[in-house]
Amino acid sequence: MRWPRPGAMLDHGPPRTREAVDQGVEDVRSDRRTVKGLVDRRVDDAAARDVAAAYAGARIRLDPLTRVAYARLVAESDRLFGLITCPDQPDPVRVCFTTSPVPYRDSAELIASVSDDGLLEVATVATDLHRRHPLMDSTRGGEYDRFRAVHDILGHAGLSLGFDRHGEFAVWLYQERFHSPAARRALATELHGQHSVYWTTGHMAEPKAVLLDPGLLDRSRRAPHPKG
Repeated sequence: MRWPRPGAMLDHGPPRTREAVDQGVEDVRSDRRTVKGLVDRRVDDAAARDVAAAYAGARIRLDPLTRVAYARLVAESDRLFGLITCPDQPDPVRVCFTTSPVPYRDSAELIASVSDDGLLEVATVATDLHRRHPLMDSTRGGEYDRFRAVHDILGHAGLSLGFDRHGEFAVWLYQERFHSPAARRALATELHGQHSVYWTTGHMAEPKAVLLDPGLLDRSRRAPHPKG
């Protein structure tokens, strides 16, 4: 399992961002039992359907609260990206932003590339007009691409979890532990919201800048642990 190491010497982002992310990193490193338990979490089907409906029916909102949440998510994701790719870190990962739409056959190939070769290829959203984000820079190697790289490295490769519905659910619960409360609201939209649409409709969700109802998200977080 790959954990970034807090980087006091890595001056990326304002102090509030560095403190939030570094505290999250320390909390995860010191609570490995809880982290291990996330791997076995399963989606609550009813809650996921409600999340999908809320996401699909939401209009893009560029109000101050939404802008702040996404600004925090971008800043904190960039902090994590810097920690993960910094040469001074243990086992740094090189990230290449490619125009290939499908760089890996499956999650197992992605995990092996990161774990064995220290390399991640990310299909940039810059080549797809329908995947560009209303608030996150969607140029090649931009904010949206870097956010997705952190998701793949920290979540899928870090936990050795696939792209199935339960794997994505567990990765969301894990990844939010590295973020501040404000950033978590935007993260929930980007991960649990979009994936819930895909799980329930079979179609990729349109990227949106919205904040889902906290109570609805808490229902998903309270999905029962598997027995045994």
